Amino acid sequence: MRKLFLTLFIVSLTIISTAQEFRAGPLLGTSFSQVDGDNFVGYNKIGLNLGAFVSRQVGEKWEVQLDIEYMQKGSREAPKPDKGQYDDYKIALSYIQFPVVARYRHKQFSGEAGLSIGALLNSKEEIEGTPIKDLPQSEPVPFQNMEWATVFGLNYHINDRLWINARWLYSINRIRIPYDDDIKYYNPKPHWFSRKPGQYNNNFVVTAYYAINKLL
Repeated sequence: MRKLFLTLFIVSLTIISTAQEFRAGPLLGTSFSQVDGDNFVGYNKIGLNLGAFVSRQVGEKWEVQLDIEYMQKGSREAPKPDKGQYDDYKIALSYIQFPVVARYRHKQFSGEAGLSIGALLNSKEEIEGTPIKDLPQSEPVPFQNMEWATVFGLNYHINDRLWINARWLYSINRIRIPYDDDIKYYNPKPHWFSRKPGQYNNNFVVTAYYAINKLL
């Protein structure tokens, strides 16, 4: 499924990037992440956001955009002995994801909203540098293979080809359902909409976009 998504996007990008009504190009950014449903707060897990986009103008001020992104998400709590905090915990998740947004532009700024679907590429969970699967009496619980997320963002357009994007993404479905274990870091949280308890990705992403072609 992941290879099919990737192949279809690359073929589409190649075809439509030559059309005058479309723009396409690379994107590069940084993801600041936390997992709602553990016992920690803060966008402390820093990761890469890398990919490409294609967009089409559908009105004088409206535009629709599709991205393909490799994004690193997760959670991180580092020890702070000077503050009496000794927890050392990490969740590292990598996704290939496809955000689709509608954007409204006013002068040099634009706002956007949409949805994203992501496929989990790999996952790792560690306590004090040791994978949970290697800890005695601890059975790792897998993360869900697919993630749906809401997307809200703001853009600053430096010119017609280059802009900076700030996005907030939040899982719609649970990335991991509740389970019974002795792992003290797992504390299921109800979703703000569905109220289903579990773990959810919570990401703030800053990305630079560059269009290789210009709308005519």
